[in-house]
Order: sequence, then C-alpha cells, then structure tokens
Amino acid sequence: MRIAVIGGGPTAVSLLENLIRARETAGPVSLDVTVFDGSPHPWCGYSFAPDRSEALANTYASDMSVRHWQPEHADMWLTANGYPEFSGQNFAPRWLIGEYFKDSADQAISKLDGFALAREWVTKVAVVDDRVRVCTQKGSDTFDCAILSVGRSTIFDPYGLDGQEGFCPRPYPLADALRGVDPDENIGIIGSGLTAIDLTMALKADNHRGRITLLSRHGLLPAVRPPALKHELRYFTVQAIENIAAAKGRVTLEDLLPLHRKELEHAGMPHQAVAEEISPRDFGIDRLRRQLTQVDALGPAYSITIKMLLPAQDAWYFLEPQYKAVVAGFDHVYNSLCCPMPRHRASDILKLADSGQLDVVRDVRSVAKNGHGQFVATAAGRPPLIFDRVFSAGSAGNVLDPKATSLVDSLLRAGQARAHPFGGLDVDRTTSRLLDACGRPQPHLYAVGTTTSGAFRTLNGYSVLRLRAAHIADAIFENHAARRDRRQRHNRQPIAIVRAERGAPARVPFDAIFDVKALRDEGSEGLAS
Repeated sequence: MRIAVIGGGPTAVSLLENLIRARETAGPVSLDVTVFDGSPHPWCGYSFAPDRSEALANTYASDMSVRHWQPEHADMWLTANGYPEFSGQNFAPRWLIGEYFKDSADQAISKLDGFALAREWVTKVAVVDDRVRVCTQKGSDTFDCAILSVGRSTIFDPYGLDGQEGFCPRPYPLADALRGVDPDENIGIIGSGLTAIDLTMALKADNHRGRITLLSRHGLLPAVRPPALKHELRYFTVQAIENIAAAKGRVTLEDLLPLHRKELEHAGMPHQAVAEEISPRDFGIDRLRRQLTQVDALGPAYSITIKMLLPAQDAWYFLEPQYKAVVAGFDHVYNSLCCPMPRHRASDILKLADSGQLDVVRDVRSVAKNGHGQFVATAAGRPPLIFDRVFSAGSAGNVLDPKATSLVDSLLRAGQARAHPFGGLDVDRTTSRLLDACGRPQPHLYAVGTTTSGAFRTLNGYSVLRLRAAHIADAIFENHAARRDRRQRHNRQPIAIVRAERGAPARVPFDAIFDVKALRDEGSEGLAS
C-alpha cells in the first residue's frame, strides 16, 4: 500500500508510528510512504527546529511522545540520550524535542517497506480511478491514499508592519530573531502567549537592559501550568457526548456545561474556579500574580480541564453552529488556560514585571512607524508607547500555511472536498476522511491538524494530534482490509453470462443475477433471463 503524507512536521512522525502499529494489527501488508515537505527542517516543523534553549516546550515530556499508546516513549529517549533532567515533570528545550522527533522518524522509516522524502510542496491532489494523484512543480505520482498534514501560517502581522526595518515577523529561531538587538533598546512584542514568553526569556538571558512590553488585545498571559495529575475522565467523555448527540440529534452548551461541572465535582474540585477564569476580571501581571498563589489549590481543576481537550474535539464537532460562534469568542481565554507556562517561568516573568522592566498592555489598537523611525503603539487609556524594535509573537490562529492554498483549492474545485463554515476542510469525525461536495467521506483522502480547524477547533497540543493520527491509520487499514475482502469474495464467486439489453454480454457474479442494482453496478442494464 502506497501512502502520501503531505506535510512533514511533528504530526507526520506520529502518523508514521501509527501506520506501522496499524499494519502490525492488520497483518502482512506492504507499507510504502512518501512524505512531501519543502521546509528546511523536516520532522521538526517551525516550532522545534534547532534554536536556543530559551525556546521551551512548555509541556511535560510525556505529552510529546509520538506514540499515544506509550506516553513514556519521549522520557525513555531523553534518558537514553543523556538528558534525564528533562524527563518526567520537567520541560525540555524545543530543539531537543525536535531531535527526538527526528530520531523517532528515522526509527519508524527503518520499519517501512519503502520510503521517500520529497523536499517539495504539493500543488494539487486529485482522486482518479480509485488512486490519488499528488502533483508538485516537478511532477506527479499516484498513491492508494493521501493524508493532509500541513501546518498553520507562521506569519502574524495584524498591523501591516512586514518589510519595515526593525520589525521581526518570525520569532523563531530565536537565535536569528534576536541577532543585532542592542541591550538598551525598548522592545515591543505583539502577543502575550507562549512565544512572547520565549522571546522575553531569551532577552533576559542576553542581559537586556531596555524595557520589554507585551502588546495584546486581551491582556491574558499563559496560565501557570499545574502539577501533573492522574485522572481518568468519567463524565466529560466522547461516549457521553455521542449519547447526547444520538438522543437529541444535536449538542448545545447547556448539554456540555453540566458534564464539565460533574467532572470537576467528582474530583472534589470547585467548578466555579474555572468558570471565573473564563470571564476574567483581572489581566496581565495582576492575573499572573493571583494564579501563582492559587496554582496548588486550584491546579487540579485546571489539569482536569486540560484533559478534556481530547473529547472537546468531538463536543465541538456536534455543537450547533450558533453555540460554536459563542465558543469561538472565548478563544483567547481557552488559549491562556490550555496553553500554560511552567511555574518557574511564571515566577521569572513576575520578577521582571516587579523590577519595572516588563509590562503587559491590553486593548492595543494600533502599531505603526513614525517619521523618526520609531514604532508607536496606541492602547485604550494609555499614552502612546514608543519602541525601537518590534517582534511579532502572536498566533495566526488556524490560518493554513499559504503554501497549501493551491492544494486545497484543487480539492475544492474538483468537488473532492468541501469547506467547513468555521475554517479548513470538512472531515468525518471518527476517521478524519475528507468529505466531498456532497458530504460523502472519501476513503482515499484524510486530513489532520490545521486543515481540520473548522471540524475540530481544538488543535493545539501534541496529544490531540497524535490520537487523531491513530484514528487515521486505523481507518486506512480497515478500508484496505475491507477492499481486499471484497476482491477475494468477488474472485471466488462463479461467473454467469447475462444477456444485456445493449452491447456484448456482461460478466457478473452468479449470486447477483437477481439483483438489479448489482447488475447495473457491473455495467449491465438488463435482467437475467
């Protein structure tokens, strides 16, 4: 079986692992995979490429395992390769996790029957005669199926500053972004998420003396990551959500909120604590200071909420559109709570703020360059803020990498995919097969990650992506086995000659002679005589 994986980032590594595991269950099947990726750092992606150690993987190593069935796999690799200090409930540099991804990819490739890494971008995909044709600028090839695993755009430029001297549109690698920065410059950073924290920590490591200001619309820093918690979800589960959808034909927020509350109450946690975070009353440094003091007491409630990310994908899938629009308005709160920073980093940020060097400004309206070559930011209730240099550290959200535009357009034009009203392409919930223009799942086309942003919404978190990769691998091999069984049954059946109304006699399976639909499917419009 030949499979094309379009996009060679960290999710592609998990796809390889899951395809190999699915093959072991399915029996002897030849597995030949071609990965298409024109980026300079395959397997690492934009976020885990070689860089400074201040670029931190802000989650525990077990959450970065390429094997969902073996969460200790990343820990084992770190220990075996001389980095035990980053295993367990510790945080590794992004570059080191990137090395883990690369090594895991090499190990997986060694178990394949065939492999190729095409260092080019895919421009078109089409299903022709039960085969998938994948086209690049250099040529084309055919496969049994294709998996779209392209990432999001790396450009976030809400104020149109790209191309201006002193503006850095890409914060990674930090080593390149911070090259040439004068230690006394006043720095503005657009965004207040984890990337902004990485930049701030790198400036601190360089003994930067100038002021650092995080410019944000909502003024929410990442929450403080709570200690790891062993908790198996009991109420907010995929099965519970499926049961509601089956019984009512729809899912509303009124259905989901009680599940969340019961989950927290079952663990002895006050649900009100999380509810108050969803509608924050404090912002920036004040909010961070409060969260640091409460992380031990309320941390378990946050940990359980983070564990709900996996079933939250199914909840979003079933959620009625009017409720999706409401939930989407809280993306900034969701990103803050579910993408937290380590406690030691939160303490460092607080120290910088208390020293007067760091500030977080919310309700930013504009950032532009004045006639003196400086950047000027305006925010509600603030005098103009002046900066010597500005970095973009915000997220483009679920905006697809522009290099994938022609690929997606080719599928839409051919009717082999349909756009989701909330972004990306529409997919089947359990298999991640692309839905065609008529809403039919395509057995040869699959998607994971940013391409499915409208269908699943909650895409951040490697644990979410690796489990979706497992669903895809299982679906591919189940479809392969079903097709093989159909062929074998067809070949074993005796053949009868059936006279057609037009043309030459048609050959059809003997036990289908009295099945008019089967006759038509075989090309005959006549009845057996």
